[in-house]
Amino acid sequence: MSAGRIEVVSLFAWLTDPPDDRGIHIASATIDEWDFTPYPRLAELTWAAARRLRQAGVERGDVVVLVRWASVEFVADFFATLVLGATPTAVAPPRAFRDRAAYTAHLERIIRLVGARVLSTSADVAAQLASLAHAQGCAVVTEIADEPVAAGTVTPPEVGLIQFSSGSTSAPKGIRISFEALQGQLSTLSQWMQLTPRDRHVSWMPLHHDMGLVGQLLAPMNRTADVWLMRPDQFVRSPSRWLRRLGEGVPTGAVTPPFGLAHVVRRVRPADVAGLDLSNLRFVIVGAERIEDSVLEAFLRLLEPCGLRREVLLPSYGLAEATLAVTGTSMHGAYPVLDVDPASLVIGERVASAMPDSRRLRLVGCGTPLSGMSVRVVDDDGHTVGDDMFGEIEIGGVSLADGYIGEDGAEDFAGTLRTGDAGFVRDGQLYVVGRLGESVKQFGAWLFAEDAERCARNVANSPQRTVALLGVLEGRNTAAVLVEGGIGDAAPAIGQAVVEGTDGLRVQVYAVPPGTIIRTTSGKLKRQEMWLRLIRGEMGGSMKWDSDPVTEEMLS
Repeated sequence: MSAGRIEVVSLFAWLTDPPDDRGIHIASATIDEWDFTPYPRLAELTWAAARRLRQAGVERGDVVVLVRWASVEFVADFFATLVLGATPTAVAPPRAFRDRAAYTAHLERIIRLVGARVLSTSADVAAQLASLAHAQGCAVVTEIADEPVAAGTVTPPEVGLIQFSSGSTSAPKGIRISFEALQGQLSTLSQWMQLTPRDRHVSWMPLHHDMGLVGQLLAPMNRTADVWLMRPDQFVRSPSRWLRRLGEGVPTGAVTPPFGLAHVVRRVRPADVAGLDLSNLRFVIVGAERIEDSVLEAFLRLLEPCGLRREVLLPSYGLAEATLAVTGTSMHGAYPVLDVDPASLVIGERVASAMPDSRRLRLVGCGTPLSGMSVRVVDDDGHTVGDDMFGEIEIGGVSLADGYIGEDGAEDFAGTLRTGDAGFVRDGQLYVVGRLGESVKQFGAWLFAEDAERCARNVANSPQRTVALLGVLEGRNTAAVLVEGGIGDAAPAIGQAVVEGTDGLRVQVYAVPPGTIIRTTSGKLKRQEMWLRLIRGEMGGSMKWDSDPVTEEMLS
């Protein structure tokens, strides 16, 4: 299934005719204070940054690595790179990593893979990274000189962006996105979200993540709209700060993964949002991982008294390889929810609706293909399957990347990509079930880590510190449930809940020390890495419950 054509708008329009009443607002260290830079000033800084990058040796076709948090300097450096005909790639700053050695290896690999000419960062981070960059033949630049620079000529690059995947199941891959594909995605988003210059966009997503960079910086800038940027750690500490910017009676939009909504529900109380007016909130796009209906419902219950409407929540499906979004829920209707029989999730077979009083898997519809994008579901041999048939999701369209940059050279997509995500289409809606790399086949049907995790979290004392992994252990399909920071006497209840919800998988429950649960810099769980640590005996902690009676007897 596919959608129609799109009208492309120039990404550089704000540089040539910048409005002075709108621009970029950066959250300051002080609660509820924001630093405003209007578009004309941002244009001046962009041309100054372009001169600085040119002096550092950047030429057309080069790559510039940006290691910065949300800031005016990031925005200026990003566009300065593009106007020189070079390619930007954004990388998480060091604070996003717990392990300094892991971060050094991560950045070193990226600089090597892309052949970076320049690393642009802040002065404090440059002091940490300069020797690493110089060893790779990469120059380092920091602050932008605050002096007038005449506007230059825009020469867009062939490759508009190198975006690194989140690395939830493997080392992050460099994704080559042409400038044409980048502009195509921005126009697709503009048409879907019905963007106008008078909108306000409020984001806490990091700019090294596709949702933060493309969805909440470049898309609104493409319409010269106001952009409000927080750092993820500021959102974690004060999610109500994000909500307050959304609720000031101005037409507003936001983009977030489901765990952002879940964090709001955990941390914000009704008294915290008293007087908030969300009646003008136009959309909250939700994506990046499988969307649980329970999270959407909890978010609605909290904020419906403030005027939040159900149709504002727009579940979507996308990935970095598509630049960002592939499908999305219509702005004019509520998202659909479907209960299916988990036993029917067999590649190439029809997905059955759940019968009354039977086991069920509740799925949220992720919309239809956006303008210029296409989706089909295929079987193991790559053949298209019909509606209601379970299979692997394949995508294509105007914003599909050219391919990967890998250790062994380039890998081209050739117009389509099999995503590794499993799902099906019903009544035109795409339903995403999970990643094939984070699942096991049990009695001919696929079971996904998210389903085991939901069962565990329903009875766990600390749901957000409870994670499920799936794999083959000792020749048997096994769910390993990890609980950080103390489990008490809850292990049997957690284990039994997962056994009952997963068609007889072997289930083990582990109490693990803080820091065991590993996430990407964008917050996605790195299940495969954790599974490998578990089977290699590197996990730490101890097993507290096992559904295998022999092992359970040994534990007692």
